[in-house]
Amino acid sequence: MKTEPTSRLQKIVVAVVAAVVASGVGAFVVASAVDNSVVVCSGKAGALRYSKNGSCRTAETKLTLNQQGPTGSAGATGATGAAGIAGGAGTAGGAGSFPTSMEILNITSTHTLALTDIGKILVSRSGTVVTIPTNTSVALAVGARIDFGVVSSFLYFDPASGVTLNAGTTRVDVDTGTFQIATLVKIATNEWVLLKTVDES
Repeated sequence: MKTEPTSRLQKIVVAVVAAVVASGVGAFVVASAVDNSVVVCSGKAGALRYSKNGSCRTAETKLTLNQQGPTGSAGATGATGAAGIAGGAGTAGGAGSFPTSMEILNITSTHTLALTDIGKILVSRSGTVVTIPTNTSVALAVGARIDFGVVSSFLYFDPASGVTLNAGTTRVDVDTGTFQIATLVKIATNEWVLLKTVDES
């Protein structure tokens, strides 16, 4: 047996209900369904009739069956759920190690300290003036260490304005001669200390 669509069955039920109501008052009704509703008109004598075009005469009372209202507005968005539990700590990284050798950088007559100088040995072969910049110019970390080697001639360190070197603000030199060594260590934001070989008399 062929099954009627749900919407059509609903409309037939509405029409039957209308007929039952009409029969209860002793009147005759003819009704059928449109897509969304059924319109029944009641005259002065109390008889009900189906309105095909959905309108009734001026003297009739209009009754709309199975009428559908407008779609309601969407509900409000729910509150955000609580944050989830934090994940566990990751595994510890492997132990670090010291490099097996230092990188050598040959410097010329003038050199300004740079971030890339950290951990290297800077070698002067024919006399060099090294400028120590302010932390604003080059943000070398406190604790940074830079080593120097003098093959021959001289090696001078000039602190920039606002920089202190060995508790002073003027040039500090490494003893003139061959094969000298020195180390610069940053001990505060704009303060450095120079460790060097003992000056020869």
